[in-house]
Amino acid sequence: MKKNRRRRYLIEGNFQLRFILRFVLVIIGATLLSTGAIIGVFYFKYKFGGADLNNLIIMVTPEGTTNVASLFEIVLVPLIGANLLMLAIIVPFSFLYSHKIAGPVYRLEQSIDLLLSGNTDFMIMLRKKDEFKYLADKMNALVDYLRRNIGEVKISYRMVNERVNRIYNLLSSGTPEIDIIKNEIEQLYRFFSERKTPFSY
Repeated sequence: MKKNRRRRYLIEGNFQLRFILRFVLVIIGATLLSTGAIIGVFYFKYKFGGADLNNLIIMVTPEGTTNVASLFEIVLVPLIGANLLMLAIIVPFSFLYSHKIAGPVYRLEQSIDLLLSGNTDFMIMLRKKDEFKYLADKMNALVDYLRRNIGEVKISYRMVNERVNRIYNLLSSGTPEIDIIKNEIEQLYRFFSERKTPFSY
């Protein structure tokens, strides 16, 4: 089977969306906890220290200009901006990473369907940066094992079927020749004695 060139980034839609949602929720939860902890430290430090977070702070830049802002704005606004920036980075990253997982899962699912339909003439090919390469290698080894053994079983079946039909036709004739029948049985015995047992590779 030819290498599957996956151009669609949304392959297993439900899986990828669930993955992204859970990943983002974890990041949001961790961000909210860290933000709350930082704000809490400032709040208790200044509130119970006799100061107020709404007190104005005058900031003088190296150019000599002045900016007036509350301590609350100085702390909260950068935190919100940093969190939004983090989400803007995390969401595309989780989407791309989920593609590296969903692609191989989709490919393995297709391969199992092919095996269930009796097709063993294929090989699983994943991209260089895909996950689950070790699983694809084991799956390819299994497919090769089944291909060789199923082929051996088919050859054995054809051989047995041909010999049995010949023996049956000889026995059905008016005067069966024992030597010919014996030769057919010997050929059948030799066939199996010279071959490995199926599924012993």
